[in-house]
Amino acid sequence: MAYSNELTEIALNELKLHGVKGQTRDTNGGHIEIAWQVVPEKEVRRVFVAKTASDWRARMNTRAEVRKLLRADNVTLKAQNQRPEKPKPLTKALELPQPDAVVPLPDQMKALRGEVADLTELVLRLTKIAAGMREVLTTHVPKPQPAAPVMKPSSRSIKLVEYLSLDRWIAISALVRDTGLTPTQIKLKLHYLKQHDQIDIYRGEVRLKPAATKPLAKRTAKKVAKSKPPVRRKRAHQLGALPAEHAA
Repeated sequence: MAYSNELTEIALNELKLHGVKGQTRDTNGGHIEIAWQVVPEKEVRRVFVAKTASDWRARMNTRAEVRKLLRADNVTLKAQNQRPEKPKPLTKALELPQPDAVVPLPDQMKALRGEVADLTELVLRLTKIAAGMREVLTTHVPKPQPAAPVMKPSSRSIKLVEYLSLDRWIAISALVRDTGLTPTQIKLKLHYLKQHDQIDIYRGEVRLKPAATKPLAKRTAKKVAKSKPPVRRKRAHQLGALPAEHAA
């Protein structure tokens, strides 16, 4: 009697589902041979399995190899070949499920575990590929350069007089908003302009003073004084004290 293990049971159950009977025998190399023949005209199909299954892949490979050979012989499931008659309602209710048409639950669980393991391996492989691509992109793509800091203008470069007007009052809070200066800087600049009598401040508002004009009489007197000769030279002419050449 040939040695039987989990792999031989999987292969024989798969053949049984397709209506094919398989035979097993031990080989001289320490393996188990599973052979079957669909019809006498076709060749004998053989599948070799190990006596000790290495991992879950051996189960999946055994089932896949059996199915591949069956498809080559154009063998379909036994349930697909038969056309069952429509059972009567009472007969259908009383009959039990046929064990030949149902895959054993342990085989279903083993197949499910194998598929989950394949999916896990695929996910791990994709994770490694994604990590490698991330490293390649990180090394080849240049890092973005930090933006240059915005330099605020100095308070000395901002002339507060340019923001003031002669014909209207401007709120001091509006100057803080428009010039970008701090309230302390605005206060110091306004104090300087106030000392030089250039602005008027009233109830938190400020405006420019008109430029002071000099009196007309003072300007006329200055022009006349510039046009008159010096007093000493005039008196010297009168007294004849200057030399003749000067008198001439």
